[in-house]
Amino acid sequence: MFFHLFSFAQKKELYVNDDFEYISKTEFDKKSEQPFDYYLRFELDSAYLNVKVARYKKGKIELKVLNSIKNTFYKNEEFSDNEIFLINYYPGNDKCSTNGYKSNFKSKYNHYRRKLDKIENLKQLFVYKSDDGLKGFGNKIDWQSDINSLIEKTFYPIPYPCGGYLIIDSKGNYISERGEYCYSKILIDEIKTFANNGYK
Repeated sequence: MFFHLFSFAQKKELYVNDDFEYISKTEFDKKSEQPFDYYLRFELDSAYLNVKVARYKKGKIELKVLNSIKNTFYKNEEFSDNEIFLINYYPGNDKCSTNGYKSNFKSKYNHYRRKLDKIENLKQLFVYKSDDGLKGFGNKIDWQSDINSLIEKTFYPIPYPCGGYLIIDSKGNYISERGEYCYSKILIDEIKTFANNGYK
């Protein structure tokens, strides 16, 4: 009787890929070809949801969505046909967003800021879901609230640790890193490659 009750109380285990399509546990456990991919687990009312996350994701948004981003966050600005957008997204304090992480992010941002400013047609944006813990990034970054949860709903439908960044071109093509990141030469080179060679 006790075993029956214990079994009945156990929650189901659900497995999905990065596009939130259901997959088998075997497929979920299969080693990813990308070394920096990771797993997330969420407790729902009647099940546990296991997500196989691709740290780097490429895609394309409709131009009307890109225009909404422009109109919401880049008011009264003019745009060219080869604009590149770098959007940093902060979800708020989580286990990943330690003081050490924020201090390192602030240091790296200050170090690479001038190099970013020299990239032609690059428009930077820092967006937060919750301002809890923002002070840890210092006072040189101009954070904006994610109005109507536009960035979250479009690119971050689940809470990825430490948020992430997006690089979007003027046609809506994008590449995103979801999870802990920092400004680095690799990020600079990625932006330049995306700007010079377009989306691949």
